[in-house]
Amino acid sequence: MGMLAGLVVVVIALVVISMWPGGTVEERLRQGHGRSVQEPQARPSVVIPAGPPAEPPPPTPEDVTRAAIQVVEETRQTPVDTSPRIHVVAKDENLSTIAQVHYGDANKWPLIAEANKNVLPDVNRVRPGLRLVIPLPTDD
Repeated sequence: MGMLAGLVVVVIALVVISMWPGGTVEERLRQGHGRSVQEPQARPSVVIPAGPPAEPPPPTPEDVTRAAIQVVEETRQTPVDTSPRIHVVAKDENLSTIAQVHYGDANKWPLIAEANKNVLPDVNRVRPGLRLVIPLPTDD
């Protein structure tokens, strides 16, 4: 009810302002009961060059060689995570769903089964809460 009353007051105020004699609504709002309102400062104009954008010069063989060496050096410096991951089995998970999560391929479940053969007596029965080692994927 209060919002409806507020909406009615706003609509009435807009109607009164728009029907008030003398000038446009913007001029009356700028006058603000005798107060002066500063006009916003004009932004500097942006000059856009005519024509298509200039093509960058083609790379020189030295630039290509330098970029290749930089890529090789960055690759050598990137550490590779060789530590095994641990997965805690959740309810309704099996080795295929876990393989899908970690490898993106549900058919790689034997990797997980082989790495956890000492804790998995039956690969078809995986208990929730069981901690499984997730080995790094092999390159096939």
